[in-house]
Parts: sequence; structure tokens; C-alpha cells
Amino acid sequence: MYGRDTISTVLTIAGSDNTGGAGIQADIKTASAFGVNASTVVTAITAQRRSKVKAVQPVDLSMVELQLKCVFETFTPDAIKVGMLPTVECVDLIAQWLRRYDAKNIVIDPIIVSENGEDLKGNNLNVFNAIKEHLFPIATLVTPNFEEALAITGQTRLDSPKDFGKALYEQSGAKAVLLKGGDSKSDYCTDILFSNEDTRMFRQSKLQTENTHGTGSVLSTAIACGLAKGFSLPKAVRMAKDFVSFAIQKGIELNLSYGDGPLYLFTK
Repeated sequence: MYGRDTISTVLTIAGSDNTGGAGIQADIKTASAFGVNASTVVTAITAQRRSKVKAVQPVDLSMVELQLKCVFETFTPDAIKVGMLPTVECVDLIAQWLRRYDAKNIVIDPIIVSENGEDLKGNNLNVFNAIKEHLFPIATLVTPNFEEALAITGQTRLDSPKDFGKALYEQSGAKAVLLKGGDSKSDYCTDILFSNEDTRMFRQSKLQTENTHGTGSVLSTAIACGLAKGFSLPKAVRMAKDFVSFAIQKGIELNLSYGDGPLYLFTK
């Protein structure tokens, strides 16, 4: 879909989705659509169906560390996407290694995956707080949805998205925050990018489809690909939003699964 005259590299650190719609699998497909080489560090293996996670098996920390070591001894990624991290110890390890290698263009999708129906409670909240403490300060961009944004700020409701987003940005500690609006009840999806430079809104009409599994993974990886290719953050976000809209539109007629299906992540 995008020019392949220069091959950039992106490292995705995330869990595996056996359905292929999200996680590492979706990250690789997205990077390929952008003409970017994707390397991976798998943090967990999941068993899931119909957007329901049945089980999560964290990868042993020694294996996660060895994957990181091997990738960084092979090449320096132009950008890094961090997705699902299953434990506090895994968060600490990832943060140590990214600091050690002075990693650049880090995009964090603070996703929580649970097999027991918990959202941001219990151990999930501990993991989320560890991500906020150790990874947000080195992040180029954090991409929370409404629930995650509330957890970052400690607030219980979202009134004015722009006022809330300013507080979100200031409390995150990251260089920039993209507040995702896909969960809103509006007919439009409005994402707002907050940084120390300005505030930008990205508004698009919502498409009526159940095939949206993996949208967050695809968006964050697409942004990382744009940064890897040398684009500014606003341009990378714009390109990523356009790509996600294309992938959702093309995926409306897909009939690959029972229930929520994936986006269309092919180039034709």
C-alpha cells in the first residue's frame, strides 16, 4: 500500500493472538502493508475465540529477555510498538531493555488481556500501573481508550474530551497521548492527539460492522511504522487512521470467523 523504496524496521513487543486478528499476528500484517520489516518479541500466548480470551500463558521472562537481546544484537529498530504485557515483572524487564538500548519512537498500546473477565482490576490494574510508571516516561506516544485513560488520570468519568485529554497528557508522563474515541456512542470516531506542541483532532465516521477485532493493535503498529519511515507524529497518526479506516471498510464483508472478525490487512 505504501512505498517500499526504503525498508525500515519496527519491533513489536506483544502477545500472540491465535485467531490472527490482533497481537503479534496483526502487527506483522500491518507492518507488511506499510512495507516495513517487523521483528517480534512474544510476551504471552493466548487461546481465544469470538473476542473472548480463554487463557493467557505468559512467556518465561528468560525467553522474553533472550528475544530482546537477539533482536537488538541483529539491528536497531527504527520504531517499537509495545502491546500486551502479562505481568509486572515483564513490564519491568521491557522497560530496562528499552532504556539500555536508548530505544526511539516507542508507541505503547496499554492493552490488558484477561481470561477471567477482569478489566482494570486486581492484577490487571497492577500491570497497568507498572506500565504507566516504567514505560510511559520513555514513550513517544501512548494510545489509551476511554477506560484506560480514566485509569491513567484516576478519574471516574469523562466530561469534556479536550479538557480531560489535557489532564491525561500531563499525568501520563509520555511525550504525546492519542486518546482513542472508538468506544464513544457518537456516530463519529474522534481521536485526539495531545503533545507539548499542540492538540489535533482526527474525526471519521463510524462504520457499522462487527469486524473490528484488533483495531487497537493495528492502529498503534501503523503509527509505529509511520515513525519508522521518518514521518512526524501527526502525519504518522493521520496515515495510521486512514489505514485503519481502509482496513475496516474493506473488512466489512469478510466472513472469516464466528462473531467479531478481523480487519482487512492485505494490500489488494
